[in-house]
Amino acid sequence: MFMKRRHVPAVTLPLLAAFGLIATACGDDPDASGPPVLVVTGSGMNAPTASSDMAAGASESKMWAPWRMNFVAGVDLPALDSDAASYTISAGSFSADDILAIATVFGVTGDVVELDANIGGGYRIGSEDGSTDTFWVSSDAMGYWNYSPKWDESMMSRGCAVAPSIDSDVDGETVTTEPAPIECETPQPPANVPSEDEALAMFETLMSEMNLNADDMVLETYADEWSASVYGYLLIDGVRSPLTVNVGFGAEGAVTWASGFLGEVVRGADYPRIGTAAALERLNSDYANPMLRGGVAVDDIAVSSGVAETTASADAATSDTVVPVPSSDMPVETMPVDMPIETMPVDMPIEVQDVTIVAVEEELVMLYGQDGSVYLVPGYAFIAAEDEYGYTPRYTVSALPDEYVQQADPIGVSPEPAVEEPVPSDPVVTELAVADAETLVGLSESEALDTAKANGWDARVVSRDGEDFAVTMDYRADRVNLTVVDDVVTASTVG
Repeated sequence: MFMKRRHVPAVTLPLLAAFGLIATACGDDPDASGPPVLVVTGSGMNAPTASSDMAAGASESKMWAPWRMNFVAGVDLPALDSDAASYTISAGSFSADDILAIATVFGVTGDVVELDANIGGGYRIGSEDGSTDTFWVSSDAMGYWNYSPKWDESMMSRGCAVAPSIDSDVDGETVTTEPAPIECETPQPPANVPSEDEALAMFETLMSEMNLNADDMVLETYADEWSASVYGYLLIDGVRSPLTVNVGFGAEGAVTWASGFLGEVVRGADYPRIGTAAALERLNSDYANPMLRGGVAVDDIAVSSGVAETTASADAATSDTVVPVPSSDMPVETMPVDMPIETMPVDMPIEVQDVTIVAVEEELVMLYGQDGSVYLVPGYAFIAAEDEYGYTPRYTVSALPDEYVQQADPIGVSPEPAVEEPVPSDPVVTELAVADAETLVGLSESEALDTAKANGWDARVVSRDGEDFAVTMDYRADRVNLTVVDDVVTASTVG
């Protein structure tokens, strides 16, 4: 099992225009003297383990912060402080014909069905119960799409059911009879899974059928005896973007899942950049801020206090206190688990994890506009040394000066009098349709879990990056089972 990164030639703007992915923006800057201020609600950056729940600009709140990263340049970094281009993806930039064109590449045909907003909206071609191949598209500006082949019972959760213990009454005493041991069949890998090179060749063919070119992407390939996959990060005018097309392959080279986007990328204004030195400072001071634009700083913790003050810019909104998620490389034994904030030790010093940066690249950063648009703005990817598993960490941060990004004001809602709801004597199980579960496909793992929780569904991850987890074999009509690849939900089933 391995992950391999390939650098490929940069795509040029004229070539993207030929694909229909890049258009030219016009008349969107009311102030001709400079680029417009972007009013945003959040970001889609690969920020370094930042909490996704913290709004930009928490003020006068305290948060328990037992650790933090300290990013240090291990080499002289280029300034990268010249003006750079931005891009916009606006709502309504794709049509039903666009959906059909991509679905046909995967052999999915039929009518494009618009889904109800109460189950997340979007569009679907194919069945809602997994009896046929399905193609799903989100209704937002990005137009995230996902292909799922017909459900195969043999691909369900691996393992075997174990009979429960049986209690019986013998002469007035309860006797527990344990079941006989059950030998579970060892799962076998599927036949003829493509190699890395074979998967790459098939990916390139699929891209060609979509009028895309794999040479215009940064490609990451993965292969083992169970599956193979290729991730393509689109290069826009030579700069890596967060826009991806991903395909997974299984037995006999069959496509087991695929995802991408349909939104049209439009060239926007050029913006000044803060430079890599200031960006590294921003990364250090604002790592808990999903906007990474200078709104929230987490200070060093005092040994005597055990808490860190969060400061905010004057125009920032207020957020709830959250507990930061430790980085994946932090030893598990140093992480307190499920410790209520009010019982956390007050004398716990902060643990600083030094991260040495060995290179920096230009990278577009995704911001979500208040009007539903998606902005791709200049940013930097700070790169650390490759780890023992062959993974190269990338820490992404916006390059825009603070004055060009404005956090959207929270929507004003008049408080309603609290109404006590009667508590039912029996729990109510919310039955899910397959279409409900499919609305989670294309979301990040945390977004999918949060969405499921908000809808009253139980959710669990049954597979992550090709590794299947042991799960119970019971069926629950209110539970979704998530398959996650590279932090993106690629399949979601009910049960």
